[in-house]
Amino acid sequence: MQARTDSLDPFQLAEAAILDIDEIWGYLFDRENAVAADHVVSELFAGFYRLAANPLIGHRRTDLTNRSVLFYKVFSYLIVYEPTTRPILVAAVLHGKRNVSRILSQRSMM
Repeated sequence: MQARTDSLDPFQLAEAAILDIDEIWGYLFDRENAVAADHVVSELFAGFYRLAANPLIGHRRTDLTNRSVLFYKVFSYLIVYEPTTRPILVAAVLHGKRNVSRILSQRSMM
C-alpha cells in the first residue's frame, strides 16, 4: 500500500484515501459547487488533524470490518484510520450511505 504525507503532517493518506477525497470533491462540485466541495474537504482535513492529536477518539465498527481500524465521522463521511501507526494512517474516506463493508473488504489497504 502506498501512503503519502507532507513531512509536516501528523498523518499519512493512503492512495485509496486520496482517491476517495478526490471523488468526494468531484461529486460535490458536480452536485453543488466548488465552495461546498472545498468546505467539506477542509472539514475532512480538520478531522485528520483532530485524529492525529487524539488517535483513540474514533470507534470500532465490527459491523463493517474486523480489521484493527477505527472510524471517525465528519458530516456524512466515515474516516477509516489506523490509530496505532505514527503518523496515523488514513486508509479510506467513505460516505456512510455507501456499502462501506463491501468496499473495505475489496480493498487491500491494511
